Amino acid sequence: MIDYPPFSSYNDGKPDGIDISIVKKIAADDCLEVSWQPATYADAITSIAQGNLDIATGSIAVTEDRMKAVDFSSSLYVEAMGITTKAGAKTIEEVRDMDGKVGTVDGYMTNADLEKIFGDRLISYPSPVELKADFDAGRLIADFETYAVAALQFKGNSDVTVVPATGDVGEDFGSLNNPAEDGFPLTKGNASLKTAISDGIKAQQADGSLGKLLEAVGLSADLAKVSSEQYVVPAS
Repeated sequence: MIDYPPFSSYNDGKPDGIDISIVKKIAADDCLEVSWQPATYADAITSIAQGNLDIATGSIAVTEDRMKAVDFSSSLYVEAMGITTKAGAKTIEEVRDMDGKVGTVDGYMTNADLEKIFGDRLISYPSPVELKADFDAGRLIADFETYAVAALQFKGNSDVTVVPATGDVGEDFGSLNNPAEDGFPLTKGNASLKTAISDGIKAQQADGSLGKLLEAVGLSADLAKVSSEQYVVPAS
């Protein structure tokens, strides 16, 4: 369980979040017991590949690189990038036409494409904490963070606009035109686990309960509308 609210986190020592609720419902329906333990993005995939974990939670994109080591459940929701500004900008083009630096976080799949667009105007930060600090201090005109995280960070702040990153940026910018889809990484070759988890996810999408989990933290239920054929981010 990766600490990445609102998807998964320890809330007063108890697992909480969108991903946690999804897994708990699947476990209850299948009469399974869940044993939670903390993980990080750096070690979660390796721990699953080595058999130390069965699955991991925490908004994890389905990628070709990761699928070399683990399998993935069906997609949960779209991992849309968000644009945050104090100027009310709602598209990448609008931000490109503004003067000043823009920020994002190390390791995001959109970073290479953002660098093509913004060049040396783009600053990459170790985590969302440092990114938000510089944005709040006025050192950045825009914050490119995952939409879900940014929407939660700035919830209720009427001085800030947070929108999904959209815009006609051209076919060359694949990561911005084709947002990643998140799933649960799981032990490679464990077909029964993959089927149980995937069937549970699809049931929660079909009955609207997954969408309601997103709405409960201020996100759009439309993020649960994933492609009919799972989108896998191409290898880097």
